[in-house]
Amino acid sequence: MLKMELQRCSVPVLLLLLALVRCSTQSKIQIVPSRGQIYLGESQTFLCKANGEGTMKWLSQSDEEIESEEGRYETKVIDESTLSIAVTADTPEQKVIRCHMEFDSGETEETKIVLTIIEKPQFVGDLEKQKTFSTGSSVQIPCQAKGIPPPKISWIRNGADVSGSQGRVSISADGTLHIDNIGLPDAGIYTCRAWIAERREEARRDVSVIVNAPPTVGFQNSALDANAKSDANLTCFVTGHPQPKVTWTRGSEPVTSDGQKYVLSANGQELAILQLDEADSGEYTCSAGNVFGHSNATLVLRVTDPEAQTLGRGVLIGIVLLLILVLLLAVDLTCYRTKRKGFLMFLSNKVLRNRIPQVKLQEYETKGSAEKTHVVKILDA
Repeated sequence: MLKMELQRCSVPVLLLLLALVRCSTQSKIQIVPSRGQIYLGESQTFLCKANGEGTMKWLSQSDEEIESEEGRYETKVIDESTLSIAVTADTPEQKVIRCHMEFDSGETEETKIVLTIIEKPQFVGDLEKQKTFSTGSSVQIPCQAKGIPPPKISWIRNGADVSGSQGRVSISADGTLHIDNIGLPDAGIYTCRAWIAERREEARRDVSVIVNAPPTVGFQNSALDANAKSDANLTCFVTGHPQPKVTWTRGSEPVTSDGQKYVLSANGQELAILQLDEADSGEYTCSAGNVFGHSNATLVLRVTDPEAQTLGRGVLIGIVLLLILVLLLAVDLTCYRTKRKGFLMFLSNKVLRNRIPQVKLQEYETKGSAEKTHVVKILDA
């Protein structure tokens, strides 16, 4: 029974002890918010709250009382247990401020907060929005940014990060973009990105890179075969900047779009020739030029008529057969006159080794009569 009473009494005692421990570990004053980050040039207000009444004041790191000062501090008493201070980050140096509380009971309490000055990334100097270069040159595009802490610099093109330190395109430690032997494929929009990873803050600026280059001209193939009565499309591949002017010639004669025989595309790089005939065969030259130079390329168009080719082959075969026939007749006649045999009989005897009977005419006289009898005698060869 006594044991049960002791157990009942120990529960409230335990709760009381826990409450006392909690009260003893909990601070009697606190600063809100507890994180002291302030952007450079901006202000942040902090409250010092106490769990009792008394006299409160703000102290600097050198134990001097902080009073209102235009452009730096603004203090205000909210009530006997709450004091506020608005701090303006006028310099990038870190600051420490303390809240000192003297309770009416005579007890004192103090807490502090470290004010960290931060700055959003921002670009330094005038980063040109457009840069123009000549093909083959080595170029540098600077990009500098500041922030607290100092931001990292990277470059983006077509949604992908530009290579950092190696290759023809690289980025130096100060954020400058280097492009060696720049060419037309390097033209485009480049984005400089300044970012502070721990705060997920960034600033971006675009630079349009223009590359001037003389034109280059070429065809996929140097020759094109086409059939008569069909259409031919001649495509000339042209590069260069500024956009080159494209012209076509056939031989030395210019080719212009007439909508019937010749049709040119808007940029002049495609020439369509309608309803071809053999007379359209020849050399077609594509020329392109801008202020930096000129270039041209030539394509040979060969037009054939399948129907005319078929008719020509038939006539040729007929002539060959006729010549063979005349040759056979001549040979046959020659063989007959020299061998007394025709050509076919000669082939049968000499080539096929067939024995051909010979015909011999003999004369017989009848006794007591003047009449003669002719007898045809067939001899084996």
